[in-house]
Amino acid sequence: MDKTNNNLIIIAEDSPTQAENLKYILEKNGYKVAHGLNGRETLNLAKKDKPLLIVADILMPVMNGYELCRRIKADENLREVPVILLTSLTEAEDVLKGLECGADSYVMKPFNEQHLMSRIQSIFASKASAEEKKVKQESIDVLFAGRKYFVNSTRFQILNMLLSTYEGAVQKTQKLTETQAALHALRTSLEKKVEEKTEYLQLEIKERQQVETAIKASEKKYRNLVENALVGVFSSTLEGRLYFVNEAFCTILQYDSVEELTSRTFQSLCNTPNDYIAFLETLRKNRQVQNFEIELVSNSGQTKWVIVNALLKGEILSGMVLDITERKKTEEKEKEYQEELGVAKEKAEESDRSKTAFLSNMSHEIRTPMNAITGFSSLLSEPGISTENSTEFVNRISVSCYSLLNLIENILDVAKLEAGKLKIYEKKCSLNQLLTNIYSTFSKEKRINGKDQISFCLQTAIQEKDFTILADPFRIHQILSNLLDNAFKFTEKGSIEFGYTVQDNTLQFFVKDAGIGLSGDQKEFVFESFRKAEDVKTKLYGGAGLGLAICKKLIMLTGGKIWVESELGKGSTFYFTIPLKVAEKPVEEPEKKIPAYESVSLKDKNILIAEDNLLNYKLIEAILAKTEAKIFWARDGVEAVEFFNAGKDFDLVLMDIRMPNMDGFQATQEIRRFTKELPVIAVTAYSMGDEKDIAMKAGFDDYLTKPINSETLLNIINKYIYKKLAGE
Repeated sequence: MDKTNNNLIIIAEDSPTQAENLKYILEKNGYKVAHGLNGRETLNLAKKDKPLLIVADILMPVMNGYELCRRIKADENLREVPVILLTSLTEAEDVLKGLECGADSYVMKPFNEQHLMSRIQSIFASKASAEEKKVKQESIDVLFAGRKYFVNSTRFQILNMLLSTYEGAVQKTQKLTETQAALHALRTSLEKKVEEKTEYLQLEIKERQQVETAIKASEKKYRNLVENALVGVFSSTLEGRLYFVNEAFCTILQYDSVEELTSRTFQSLCNTPNDYIAFLETLRKNRQVQNFEIELVSNSGQTKWVIVNALLKGEILSGMVLDITERKKTEEKEKEYQEELGVAKEKAEESDRSKTAFLSNMSHEIRTPMNAITGFSSLLSEPGISTENSTEFVNRISVSCYSLLNLIENILDVAKLEAGKLKIYEKKCSLNQLLTNIYSTFSKEKRINGKDQISFCLQTAIQEKDFTILADPFRIHQILSNLLDNAFKFTEKGSIEFGYTVQDNTLQFFVKDAGIGLSGDQKEFVFESFRKAEDVKTKLYGGAGLGLAICKKLIMLTGGKIWVESELGKGSTFYFTIPLKVAEKPVEEPEKKIPAYESVSLKDKNILIAEDNLLNYKLIEAILAKTEAKIFWARDGVEAVEFFNAGKDFDLVLMDIRMPNMDGFQATQEIRRFTKELPVIAVTAYSMGDEKDIAMKAGFDDYLTKPINSETLLNIINKYIYKKLAGE
């Protein structure tokens, strides 16, 4: 039998971020760590070098944590190795699955170092105690929720599993409390909506009752008319030759005279021959017809629904006709209303299911970067952390922050699109330059993300570098970026192409990949809000499922359309069109080279920062600290203007837009009364499409959006300081 490596712990985790975090904590506490990307790889590592302990995530590709644990416990050489399951699952049946596969403990995500090491020490202590007391395994059948679970574990294992899930139960209780509060708010909202809908339905019922009352009153009226010979009255032969009609019958069928109507036969008045055949069959069988509904054709060609009551005596047919056309129209409207109501109900239920799935996925997509941010931030505060690890942790935090920011912006775009608040702002756009910039950005990301094996190319129909159109460049960039994000996300090898063609007065863009493709069913709903192509339960790819829905709505605003051609396993090609509006080429001005910000000195330059948020001010102050510029802080627009009232000279102003007492727009207008040449840069968290144009018209020289990038900030300050030094 192989000897146990007394210092080796193997972790099974498909997430590189989670694996790196675990490895760092365990190595810090003196353990040697091996890492398997899935259950199968971890099992092979354990067979090769028997570990002291295995820490396994449950949800992994190839082989999950339950199956890994089951195979470890079934292996004669490995069955004594403790297994800790690492998961965010807290349901009772998940605990039973853990016991069933022989797991020794659970650790809930997200976790901290103290709790993880406490569980590991507890496992080792329990194992030692069990060996001293030679505790035997006990076989127990557990029936839960209609399913039988076979548990073959020691009492120490069962106790450890229950204790490890206690914390999860506490956390879940807290979450349930929060959920209960949210549900209470939702219930209040729904009750209000139900009340509003009830009022609406009551109004509908009242109107319907009024209609029904009107119909009944109309029928009563016609019954009275029949009694007074004011309804349509007729007499005819069995063959249908009319020899008597009254004026009311003529009025119903829009004939000007009795003579004109009696020149017709009854069967010739019927809309279809089958109607008259059915009428005769009933009459011959019963010698009378009561409330027989039939459709007649009036003199003007209009159809009239009537009720016929007739009696056959010998060969003579006598009867009365009641016009029910309006009632039929009302019934038809009622039928259409019920059908529409059914369709609306079905759509509402489908929307509710989609939104529920979306919210579940959204929770995961928000918690994933948040877990990385909080985890690596905590690790940065650890003493003795290496420079290499510190740099890597900062990069991971930065990537997670931008991922979270992108998710929030997508959610806001969906909300604005649903509310009809998002607009398209057309301006002159150098299309080829825009696509070249997109190509450069994704080429760089391709290298960073380790996807150099993918061929990436740009194809343009117009080769002129300065091909200019009227369009919204921000939205074209957003749409193509979303489509390319998906292409790189779902493609592991092969090629990705994007570009455009010109068809008549239309620009047709395309993004083609060699990824996993879409099935026929997926193509039907892939552009819908709150829908994703992959099943949430077996998801191997990130994303909130908002990108394609946003693309479709944005393209519809431009007057274009979007569609996809795809085959499962063979890749996808997404197309979208926008109207082609060729614009005059911009006048080319000689490019003035601005030196890099490192070469322009800001020493003794006076820079005013108007910002009401202390943290935002401290960030800008920290970025500018190495420049040796003199920094002045105004906490609102009023304080900023007071500096100028006091005769203070500045070389540049960084102006927040939204501030108390006086906002950035008002403050800039006041500053312009003192100086027209001073560069004033808008710094704001607003990112609407027209925000920059509004800022320029308000007197700002340039525009920066938050979160602030240090290199971008220094470059823009350098640009205007250099111009001032050059006397431009």
